[in-house]
Amino acid sequence: MQHRIRNRINELAHHDATGGMIMLVLTVVALIYQNSPYAIDYRDWLNTKAGLVFGGFELVKPVILWINDGLITIFFFTIGLELKHEFMEGHLSKPSNVVLPGLAALGGVVMPALLFTACNWGDSYGLRGWAIPTATDAAFSVAILLMLGKRVPASLKIFLLSLAIFDDIGAIVIIACFYTSQLSWLALSFAGLSILGLIFLNFMGVTRKTFYYFFGALLWFSILKSGVHATLAGIITAFFIPLKKHDGSPLVMEIYDHSKIYIALFILPVFAFANAGIDLSGIDLSTALSGVPLGIFLGLFVGKQLGVFIMTFICIKSGLTPMPMGANWRQIYGVCILTGIGFTMSLFVDGLAYWGSPVFNYADSLAILIGSLLSGVVGYLFLRFFAGDARLNHVTETDSDLEETAADSAKESDTASAGNDVTPDEHAQYFDSAAPALEGSEAGIKEEPASSTPEHDGPAAAPETKPATVAL
Repeated sequence: MQHRIRNRINELAHHDATGGMIMLVLTVVALIYQNSPYAIDYRDWLNTKAGLVFGGFELVKPVILWINDGLITIFFFTIGLELKHEFMEGHLSKPSNVVLPGLAALGGVVMPALLFTACNWGDSYGLRGWAIPTATDAAFSVAILLMLGKRVPASLKIFLLSLAIFDDIGAIVIIACFYTSQLSWLALSFAGLSILGLIFLNFMGVTRKTFYYFFGALLWFSILKSGVHATLAGIITAFFIPLKKHDGSPLVMEIYDHSKIYIALFILPVFAFANAGIDLSGIDLSTALSGVPLGIFLGLFVGKQLGVFIMTFICIKSGLTPMPMGANWRQIYGVCILTGIGFTMSLFVDGLAYWGSPVFNYADSLAILIGSLLSGVVGYLFLRFFAGDARLNHVTETDSDLEETAADSAKESDTASAGNDVTPDEHAQYFDSAAPALEGSEAGIKEEPASSTPEHDGPAAAPETKPATVAL
């Protein structure tokens, strides 16, 4: 009994949807806490200073910055591990699998950015947040897809995961290029030396994880002091870790699998709790509809789904990429709606853009929560009730294939009859020979058994042939 309970807890802890649910709960707790009489305790905890002091060396920061600069770096480290695996030996190692999610992710960056820019044109400070609605929270969006089960084909789950990977690449590039403060060349020099250390470890084939963690920590500290955002240290460190050990066993995925549970159950929930506490008392209608909040909301809920869908539509209709297997256009659009769940990634970029400034009375953070919530709820309901069931798609396709096979068979039989004297029984046998190719599919295609014919003297009678039927 205890063994079964322990296995069940372990299964729940490793389920992809668990982390998303914990984040959702802690987001609600943070909102309640911030708008209760205990709000001051919540803010005091986030602003409590903590760190390391060793002689003249001092690294002391508020808790909120340890979370946003420290813990989130570990999250980006796992993103780097996943990127390396996918591009070198995973689904994205084939160039043909890169085109659709890559271009769809590009559309999901450009369209929200354009909408945000249109809402804030002429406001130089407001325009700093143009990248806020371009991000997708993979944990939440994938959790919703998993809740839908087999109603969404596996090909679309792979599409969303691949798109999220390219979305992360976009976020990394944006952070590095557009959200870098005044640079310290001395700190960047130490960062360069740390990277050289990682290169040397990789070149020598070192597979001891401790050495990579050591140089990764030095790189994080150097980048933190350089003016570039420290999360990039996690990505860079992950890229230099060898894919496999000397015995051929995986190294990158071993680290990723061990880290994943801590990311899902601790790091991202803590980040959500620390950043989702929004003071709703100072938000009125005029503030909520001002340029920045309106641009964030429209970018997430409208721009994200339109940008991803338009690029996907162009890629498929132009013949550049095939339609995801077993999917229809409504299911694709439903998945595009889910890409508007920015949540943790959008909150992170918002913090970089405005440095936690209360100038918008937290209306910017509220817009992120509302846009993400609507994208999640509408996406789920659309896929659940309006997009069709993936389990029926194969039935429809197989039924069409059966009719097409029958038509082709009849056509070929007619052609053969014109040149040769073919009997109707032979026509039936020809069609029956095509049916086994459709047996055993998920649509439940089956062939009824022919009636047995007793042995007798004389010429054998033609067996009775019955057409294949589709069991719906």
